[in-house]
Amino acid sequence: MNLLMLSVDSLRWDAVARTHPHLMATPRFDRIAEVFSYTNRCFSVSTATRPVHQSVFSGLFPFEHGITGQHRRQRRLGIPRLFAALSKAGFRVGAFSEAASILGGVDIGAPVGALPNRAVAGRQQVERWLTSGDGQALFLHYWSTHAPYGAADGRALGETARLVRQGQVEAVQTSYREAVRECFEDKIAPLLERLDLGTWTIVLFGDHGERWAEEELYHGRTLHHDVLRVPLFFHVPYANASPRGSICSLIDLSATLRTLFGLPRVEGYGRDLLAEPDGPIRYLAQIESTPDREATDDIHMSTVGSTPAFDDTDEGDMTGVIAVYDAQHKATRNRPRSPWQWTSPFDAEQRPVLPPDLGFDPDQALQAWVRESSFVDHGLEDGIDADILHQRLRDLGYLG
Repeated sequence: MNLLMLSVDSLRWDAVARTHPHLMATPRFDRIAEVFSYTNRCFSVSTATRPVHQSVFSGLFPFEHGITGQHRRQRRLGIPRLFAALSKAGFRVGAFSEAASILGGVDIGAPVGALPNRAVAGRQQVERWLTSGDGQALFLHYWSTHAPYGAADGRALGETARLVRQGQVEAVQTSYREAVRECFEDKIAPLLERLDLGTWTIVLFGDHGERWAEEELYHGRTLHHDVLRVPLFFHVPYANASPRGSICSLIDLSATLRTLFGLPRVEGYGRDLLAEPDGPIRYLAQIESTPDREATDDIHMSTVGSTPAFDDTDEGDMTGVIAVYDAQHKATRNRPRSPWQWTSPFDAEQRPVLPPDLGFDPDQALQAWVRESSFVDHGLEDGIDADILHQRLRDLGYLG
């Protein structure tokens, strides 16, 4: 059996035709993916590309692996890496990204090479890599669905931000949906048509969504419903591979694939999505805003420093925005020791609700996760050079 993992950057929960055909039309992809399992009850662990992908491939929450925001440079020592485990098991592994530089400092267990943004060139590169037979593991990261969706200035906080501030959100959404359509129809569908689905396990996910609001022009500042909820497609040959449980998280992918491919288990909080849950399903998400973002987009919101910091609640690296949630309730805290704000995880309006009387204490949940983690006491690796990382963020429009 082979493995194909497809990450579509900034793919919102409502940007797929499976559940929102009135918004999206992707008939070529839909024909192929008709046999895929799908859930729109999946949530990410963060709302920035680097922490999410490190979680996907390690099976750890951001506070465990160390990359808690897009600017964070250092991972913890000894974290598991899915593609390293696959390589050790004899798989031929490959990884390519349309924005390889933004994945700098993320260790998936294999080098991440550049993937051309143009559909034909990208497909040709992938097809040259593919061989016949079993034992291949390939990761592809599509960036063209990330702001600014082809805006003339090529800046995430440029033209897109200007349109949002002018109230032209519909124009931004139109550009976004066209970028998603092009990715699914011209990049992903032709690749899937080439594969024998009887020999490939396929996972397609969004790493985070988009917001398009004055206080969050695209993503990475809050854990709002629209930036935390993502689509998940799953296909396992000759198996009923529907995710089990009322809710799931991207942190579950590593545990699921390790079980499926017979790899060593990791002592993390992800669960095997193809097995029945053995207890309450509860997850964590966190994000640290990129430093000096306010100076870039003139929006007033508190941020944290650019060096690792621990608050005095023994909750590990929890200095940014934190959310603890299950299928019914979501508790969000905007800074250490601030009050928890309760909402439903599926309410797009994020309307406040009263705290549930269900024994769901987010502070206790945080403390338990940190206390029982096998990784929070690990030291930090040498990180990617801060100046290099910040220049990459500037080049891509994160910083001014």
